[in-house]
Amino acid sequence: MKTATPVPAPGTESVVFYFDYNGRHKQHQRKLDGIRRYAKARAWQVLALSPEESKPGDVRALLARHPPVGCIVERSLLYEDLPPTLFGKIPVVYLDPQERMSRRAAPAVVCDDRAVAHAAFRELSSGLPPAYAVVTYRMPRQWARDRVAAFCALCRRARRDCHVFPERDEAEEGVAARAERLARWAATLPRNCAVFAVNDYTAGEMARAFRAAARPLPFSATLIGVDGDHNLAGDDGPRLSTVKLDFEHAGFLAAKMLGEIISHQWEKRATSDKRQAVRIMPAEKPKSRFACRSSHVACPMKSASDIAVIEPLLVLRRDSTRGRGRREPFVMEAVEFIRREAADGLTAADLAARFRCSRNLFERRFREAMGHSVLDEILHVRLERAQVLLARADMKIGAIASFSGFKTERELQKLFRIRMGMSMRQWRKSYL
Repeated sequence: MKTATPVPAPGTESVVFYFDYNGRHKQHQRKLDGIRRYAKARAWQVLALSPEESKPGDVRALLARHPPVGCIVERSLLYEDLPPTLFGKIPVVYLDPQERMSRRAAPAVVCDDRAVAHAAFRELSSGLPPAYAVVTYRMPRQWARDRVAAFCALCRRARRDCHVFPERDEAEEGVAARAERLARWAATLPRNCAVFAVNDYTAGEMARAFRAAARPLPFSATLIGVDGDHNLAGDDGPRLSTVKLDFEHAGFLAAKMLGEIISHQWEKRATSDKRQAVRIMPAEKPKSRFACRSSHVACPMKSASDIAVIEPLLVLRRDSTRGRGRREPFVMEAVEFIRREAADGLTAADLAARFRCSRNLFERRFREAMGHSVLDEILHVRLERAQVLLARADMKIGAIASFSGFKTERELQKLFRIRMGMSMRQWRKSYL
C-alpha cells in the first residue's frame, strides 16, 4: 500500500524536501540528522519522502502543490530519474549522486572514493599480506568502480598482486548465483590475502563466502568494508573492520550548500528590487568560499556545478583485520590493550612490562606481527580520539591533548598537522 505524501503544516513556508529517504538504512537516517542540524538554525521544516514517494510524477505534483525553499535528493535506489530540470527554479542539492550526466551539472555532496580506498589499503597493509583482493558492489555503480580502480593502483604501487572479483549485474545473475560465485572465488585466493570490499554490504557477502569456502577470518584472510554500519557478517562470524564515513556531516554539508544557494538567490532578488528585501525566511549571508573537507582547502562556489567532498572519518578496527598479528596471540592482546589505554599515557615500556618481556624483544615481535611499531599504534589511537573530540563544538581545542593522551598541546598540534595536512582549528572549521 502506498504511503500518503506528507504535506507542510499551515504557515510553514520554509520547507525543505528530502527525496528518496529510506529509513531502513542507517546512513540515510544519519544524513537526515545532519540536514536537520543545519535546518534548525535556519528555521526550516524538513520533510523526508520515501523512494516510493519520490517517483518523478509524484515529485512534480508535490512541488506544484507545495513549492519548497529547496530540495535535497538522496542517491536514488529505486527511481533514478530525478534530474535537476525536474525541479525548475527550485534550488536542489544531491547527496552522493549517481553517474548520470544530468546530475553532474547540479551542486552535490560526494564521497572521496580514492581516499576511501587509501584508508582501506593502509589498514590492510599493516598485516604485511602477500597479496590483495577487491570485491565490487552487487550492482554496477561508478563509485564502486572508482574505489576498485584506486585500490588496484595502490597495489601496483606497492608491487603486490591484486585479485579483482569480476563485476556482474546481480539483477541478471541472481543473489544465490552471486553467493556461489563469491565462494568459489574466495577458495582460489592466496592464503593470508587482504580483501577490500567496497562497502559493508559487500563485506558481509565476502565474509559469508569465506565461511562457505571453509576459510575462517582472520586466520585465512583479512577483510575490511566501508560505511561504518553494523556487523553484516552475522553473529557467527568475526566483527568486520570498516572505513567509517561521516554521513551526518554529509547531510549537514548538503543543507549548508542549499542554504548558501537560497541566500544567494535572495540577495540577487533584493539587489534587483529593493522592495523585495524583506522575506519570511531568515537570510544567511552567503560565504564567498565553501569548505571542501577532502582537500582541506576552501573551494570557491562560483557555479551550480560545485561539489563538496567528504573524506573517511576513521577506520574502525575489528577482528577481521588483525593481520599477521594473529600468529602472536600476545600481540593481539597488546593491540586491544592499546586501544583501551592509549589515551591514559600508555607507553611501549608499560606494555613490555605487562607482558614480562624486554622492551627491545617486545617491540621487535610487535613490528614483525603488525608491520609498524608500538609507538605508531599508540599515536594512531590517540589521534583518532583527538579527532572525535575535535568534532565536538563544545570541546575546547586546548583541552583535547590531555584527554587524548598527549603530554602537551604542542605535541598534538605537530602530529596532527603532519598526519592531516592542516591545523586542528582548520580541521574543525571544515568539519562543523
